[in-house]
Amino acid sequence: MAARFVLSIRSSCALAISALLASGCSAGGSSFEASQNDIIGTWSNPKGTHLVIDRGGTFRAENLTKAVPVQDGCAQALSSGKWLLLADTTNVARTSDPQGSTLDLLPTNRAETLACSVLATIAKDSTGINLCLVEDEDQTCAGGDLLRKAPPGRG
Repeated sequence: MAARFVLSIRSSCALAISALLASGCSAGGSSFEASQNDIIGTWSNPKGTHLVIDRGGTFRAENLTKAVPVQDGCAQALSSGKWLLLADTTNVARTSDPQGSTLDLLPTNRAETLACSVLATIAKDSTGINLCLVEDEDQTCAGGDLLRKAPPGRG
């Protein structure tokens, strides 16, 4: 009876550890400290989301809601705006060539739409750098939600 109890505890522990490992692994790979040059360009995913990150701190987006659910009224506000490269999710990267693992996409429309901002976590996997659009830093993306950068001259 005791052996069966120990076996049951081992099985439960193995299942719990497997679940914990699976929950910590999301599509996109490991967090990546990107420079401005890494993120400037055209990004897209198979679902039709299209994001152009320009020098000078502006962005343009199409079909953003196909990659991240946003609050009512935010989809139009997020069609353009300003971006900030964050050293972490609260501090703007402040060097001549800042690096960070998160982008904050902020709409430039009316003040009430500022609550519509979206984060883009930056990661790198075997395919390269990717962006995962989230409303909350604890969210993750499925593989088809990840935005990948188009090669120069394409996009």
